[in-house]
Amino acid sequence: MSHPLVLPMLLQMVLTSLVILCLAPRRVAAVKKAGGVSKLIKAGGFTKSIITHGDHLKNQFEIPVLFYALCLLFIATSTISPIVTLAAWIFVVSRCVHAAIHLTYNRIFPDRFLSFVIGAFAIIVMIVVALMKAMS
Repeated sequence: MSHPLVLPMLLQMVLTSLVILCLAPRRVAAVKKAGGVSKLIKAGGFTKSIITHGDHLKNQFEIPVLFYALCLLFIATSTISPIVTLAAWIFVVSRCVHAAIHLTYNRIFPDRFLSFVIGAFAIIVMIVVALMKAMS
């Protein structure tokens, strides 16, 4: 477990787990308060805040999936570079910032968008490095 990509991967998993741990009790409480799922649906469903948290949880299974795949690719092929390690850390930090923004004040532009673009750029760097290594 000493590979330089293990810790960023684990921290991304912790972030996703924290989102789940925050969302689940809120959903359960809303269902209980409404008196059941059908009554909750009739009353208009979950609050905007709970919906936003659910949307963010879905986000954790979109671009981060590419991150996990790339990390596993680099680990499996024993190919790593300081650029890949830095890009991995930038990605994880950007996702933490993105989560903090999305789950609090949720200003999409420029705050959330900028954190998203930084993370996406880090993924693109990792893909380019992987392609270069695959073609060499």
